[in-house]
Amino acid sequence: MKTEDNTASADRPLKYDAIFYDFDGTLVDTIPLIVKCFHIAFEEVLGERRDEKTILSTIGLPLWTAFRDYDEETRKKLHDAYLRANERYLPTGVRIFPGIHEGLEEVSRMGVLQGVVTSKRREPALFTMRQFDIEKYFSVLVSRDDTTEHKPAPAPIYLAAEKLGLSDMTRILYVGDSIHDLICAENAGVDSAAVEWTYMPKEDLRSLSPKYWLDNLSELPCILSGREL
Repeated sequence: MKTEDNTASADRPLKYDAIFYDFDGTLVDTIPLIVKCFHIAFEEVLGERRDEKTILSTIGLPLWTAFRDYDEETRKKLHDAYLRANERYLPTGVRIFPGIHEGLEEVSRMGVLQGVVTSKRREPALFTMRQFDIEKYFSVLVSRDDTTEHKPAPAPIYLAAEKLGLSDMTRILYVGDSIHDLICAENAGVDSAAVEWTYMPKEDLRSLSPKYWLDNLSELPCILSGREL
């Protein structure tokens, strides 16, 4: 994990008032399921498969946006086919990444607000949060359903901050696994952290110079207190 400032003392006030997280690919390992559902949708509607790299590049965007290259009728068919597949496989197709429970618990103990800012629909996000018992750590959830503008636009982060009564964006950290997350953070004026366990091309994330690179979520308390790992 890399940080620009390793000089803070142990008694320094905490660096951030809140940490927001992307959901898919950051807290829970839904990426194989998402790719599977895309393949099912493309095969059902178009009778063909799409390159996995192309599919990965759309993860982090709202589903409707991911199908933006198609006409309205095809787009709706793809969207609906994806949702049917996702509803079928969601209960058994997701796992939580190692260290997530521990990291969220440690941050909670420090009194720092936590929230989820995702392009995922609210109901499946809540389903998975409850499945892995992590909903209790979050004071806010901003989903695709809550804004008209979506990542990489800053609106979702702005809304999460507003809901928590936060006005100083420099006191917020956004943790994500995709370029859409990092660009969203930059557009919102918040610091960003990329996760080592991402499925996305790491060179693409590194090119955007996230402030931190996390090997494990349990590193967040060190960031918050300004301690060197």
